[in-house]
Amino acid sequence: MNRVQEIHRRNVLMLKLLWGFYLIALAVNLIVDKSIYVLYPPVGLALGVILLLLVASRRKPELVMFLMIASLYVFLLMLTLKYPYLVNFIFVGLIPLFTLLYLDARAVLLSGVLYLATSIYMFVSLHKEMFAGVDRSDIVYVIAFGVFTTVFSLFFTQFTRSLWLKAEQSGNQLSNILENVEIATWSYSLSGGVMQLSEGIIHITGMPVEAFKGDYRLLTGIVLPEDRPRMMQAQKEMVLDKRSIITECRIVRSDGEYRWVQIRGNPFFNGVGHLERLEGVIIDITERKRLEEQVEYLAYHDELTGLPNRAMFNRRFDQYIQEGIAHLTIMFIDLDNFKEVNDAFGHTAGDLLLKEIAGRLAGHIRDTDMVCRLGGDEFLLLLTHSDSTHASKVAERIISSLSNPFHYQGYPLIATPSIGICVYEGGPCNLDQLIREADEAMYEAKREGRNRYFIHSAFSSASSYS
Repeated sequence: MNRVQEIHRRNVLMLKLLWGFYLIALAVNLIVDKSIYVLYPPVGLALGVILLLLVASRRKPELVMFLMIASLYVFLLMLTLKYPYLVNFIFVGLIPLFTLLYLDARAVLLSGVLYLATSIYMFVSLHKEMFAGVDRSDIVYVIAFGVFTTVFSLFFTQFTRSLWLKAEQSGNQLSNILENVEIATWSYSLSGGVMQLSEGIIHITGMPVEAFKGDYRLLTGIVLPEDRPRMMQAQKEMVLDKRSIITECRIVRSDGEYRWVQIRGNPFFNGVGHLERLEGVIIDITERKRLEEQVEYLAYHDELTGLPNRAMFNRRFDQYIQEGIAHLTIMFIDLDNFKEVNDAFGHTAGDLLLKEIAGRLAGHIRDTDMVCRLGGDEFLLLLTHSDSTHASKVAERIISSLSNPFHYQGYPLIATPSIGICVYEGGPCNLDQLIREADEAMYEAKREGRNRYFIHSAFSSASSYS
């Protein structure tokens, strides 16, 4: 709300006070004078009507503020001239306090000047009627009181306004933050069944606030169907269990994009303990979810090649054992001349070669199989429902595939594989032991001339070369 709007709002309040003041004055005159002419004095009525029209027009609220203050003094002056009672002089002294309502130094100064002029005029012109027995020299006290009241009102106005401005700035900053970040506040009245949302919902959903006015189901309608049971459970906990909730779900924006949101809700109760409304916030946590997914991905994948790492390999192996898959094969692959490629062409060429080899290895396995990078130039393969015959065929395809050169800046690069194979055929097992068996088989293949494979059947003495 800007300053002009704020002055208009205070003009409305001041007008109500003036009309109340006028009606009280009429009531007092009626009681004191026993007169049925209750519209007296007509000056007050005329000023009240004029001010009412000016306030209703909403034009020039600052000018109306000054007229409002001046009208009070005119009314009391006219009233005092007709009825020179001391109480009217006391009312004049209260007017500067009324002007504090505006928290405007100009209004305070105008009120102070008018108070001094009006009170001095009353003290001098109506001295006999209103101040009988009071020495005329005591006017200095009237002036001193007027000056003190004005100065005090100015200090009070400046101090209060500085606090008000700071609070307004803080409120505006908070409002701007909430409106420009992906956070929305929400409130649902159980008696009226009306959902209210802040402007932040625009950033989260891409839809205007008006799109959600009314039934709360308009908001839950954009939640993905598979996440709606989670929303229903959260509502049950707030309404029936009467406790705060924090839940996460996915929504569909107006542009079709999926986003993650966190919904926090708190139940509020009336004085007799009945649930009155639900309130909370909706926070867009899409970026956090993406970071979590990225962290989880990096925890189980090799950053360079994108292949699963040893942790994922262990998890998948344990999963297959728990599912009762008995015939598993582990292949340990080491590249024969990778160091020479790195030394001759640099690590950039080596990294590109590793990526190419990773892609080729992944192209020779099934969806249920897995290839992972241990690190450096070492890879592990896990083959399901695989025996020695199947493993041999896979190894031969890999050797053939890696025999095709990879071209880097016009140079053909080849890194042949030495492959060790360990076949697990059921029974007690230890993954580390199986990998060691495959590793030993790989070194056996290297000793036999590289670019070949060697099969070692776990828990048996059968071995073979190729």
